[in-house]
Amino acid sequence: MDNATVQRLLDESELRKLMQALPRALDERDFDGFGALFTEDAEVEIGGQVRRGRQAIIDGPKRDLATRYGATFHHMGQIYSDLDEDEARIVTYQVAYHLPKPSEPTAHEDAGGRYHAVARRTEDGWRITRLRLEIVFAQGAPMSLDV
Repeated sequence: MDNATVQRLLDESELRKLMQALPRALDERDFDGFGALFTEDAEVEIGGQVRRGRQAIIDGPKRDLATRYGATFHHMGQIYSDLDEDEARIVTYQVAYHLPKPSEPTAHEDAGGRYHAVARRTEDGWRITRLRLEIVFAQGAPMSLDV
């Protein structure tokens, strides 16, 4: 295997890890860790809201998830990436379960969709520069979030 192929495989692995870290940080309520997955100048679009800059990206789920839900469970499926040297376009599929009260596990607010991301290679590894959540469906109780 040539060096270019090895590098591409390493990059694809790192990009998968980057995208898999998103739901994990959200479910663990590690909002600073969530923010660290993004560049300082990144943008996140969710439900028509655009959050610009790392601090706004941290503050969004801290406000929207932590205050409304006792627990969340994000399940990520397919992850597709298209690399172009130091930039990558990524699409991931996911379903997110939102439980207002974990003691009532049958009462939940759910959504499924795709993350559309652009990532850039930085000195700290791959980081997300732009993330847009495309909600494809909702089920369960109506979502409390304004998305």
